[in-house]
Amino acid sequence: MNNQGKLFGIPFQIYSEQQAYQGSCDFLEEPALYTISFIGAEQCGVMADAKETLKQNPQMIWLPGDDAVRSLFPKKERHEKMEFSVQNYIMKMCEYAADMGLDICFLMENGKELDFVTSGIRKTYPYLAIHGICLNDMQSSEMMINEINSIAPEILILCVHAGELRRYLECDRNKTNARLCICVGQLLMDEMSKKQKLFHTITMSRVLKQRLHKYSLKEQKKDERI
Repeated sequence: MNNQGKLFGIPFQIYSEQQAYQGSCDFLEEPALYTISFIGAEQCGVMADAKETLKQNPQMIWLPGDDAVRSLFPKKERHEKMEFSVQNYIMKMCEYAADMGLDICFLMENGKELDFVTSGIRKTYPYLAIHGICLNDMQSSEMMINEINSIAPEILILCVHAGELRRYLECDRNKTNARLCICVGQLLMDEMSKKQKLFHTITMSRVLKQRLHKYSLKEQKKDERI
């Protein structure tokens, strides 16, 4: 589980689905609050500027969220560990929570997305203690924090846009009491609604390579000025 690589200043770990699942279960046994963040192609630019958040933190794990990001890693690292489904991982975590009697809370953009995701999970795990919060219904970050803490879930899953995700990680994570926070952005919704397209992956891979080149040049100039 030591494979890692840095892209856009993000210290990615390279886990297989099983490794991520097992590690997540282990985190839930710890007293510390852990965060696992899946970063997709659309989130790389937003997170690249979050320097404080990206500093080495043993309680925060960064994982490639889609094939476009995975394609940036050297070919020798693109083996079976790189084949990763966020949806499969989340479903495994729901199964674990149902078996262990843990509460899960989903924070989604709106009620339509929340119903779509939670209804599918409830059909598979009818005895899971599952809760939902709509970001659009929250009038402030304080209201959102209070809502999460009133539910007191062991597992909090954030399915929100990149800007809100960054704001939560920078400002609100240490105010919420979930033992494990899993940030997936729009990746879970995309997989469950089958929005992922091969063309999108190829296009975003090219775009990310161009952005990574510009980012590297920018960081190089910063180093030269120091």
